[in-house]
Amino acid sequence: MAMKRILLLLLLIPFVASCATTRAQAPADRPPLDVPAAPPRIIEPMPSPPQLAAIEPVAELPEPPPATPPRPKAPRDTSARDTPKPDAKPETPPEPAAPVAPPPAAAAPVPPLSTPGTADGSEAARQVRQVLDRATKALSSVDYRVINKELRAQYDNAKLFMQQAEEAIKQSNFVYAKVLADKADRIAKELQGR
Repeated sequence: MAMKRILLLLLLIPFVASCATTRAQAPADRPPLDVPAAPPRIIEPMPSPPQLAAIEPVAELPEPPPATPPRPKAPRDTSARDTPKPDAKPETPPEPAAPVAPPPAAAAPVPPLSTPGTADGSEAARQVRQVLDRATKALSSVDYRVINKELRAQYDNAKLFMQQAEEAIKQSNFVYAKVLADKADRIAKELQGR
């Protein structure tokens, strides 16, 4: 034991000696840098604000022509392609547009936003509970005492996912509950197959 300590000290002596020096290294003498002088600054005075009297007023813009409704397309006649086109007909004046009625003051309340493909609350909860029931049946067929540590961890994860899915149903978060229930069901089926 003492021999090992002596050998260790002998091996460490060169490393310790190389780190310790008695004097600091002096910086090298170099000539100072020649820094050129800054260029002179020329500050231009601010331009004076333009005189308002010198600006000419702009004439009133002409009113835009009224918008014409699009014409319905006539069915194509393929037999009349070679016939010359008749002269253009003069346009009929457009009918005046009817005044737009203001929106009613008391509008009906807007229903809650739902994405297509999502079921209502009771239907979604029923679907999640069906998946949880399948997972529960699959886990009940697995003997927890016989399986190894890795499979026990998977079993515990499935149980945890099922509890979290139940909590998500209580909070009406059916999408998250469905994801958790599906995970629990998948793990339970894998455990049941072993």
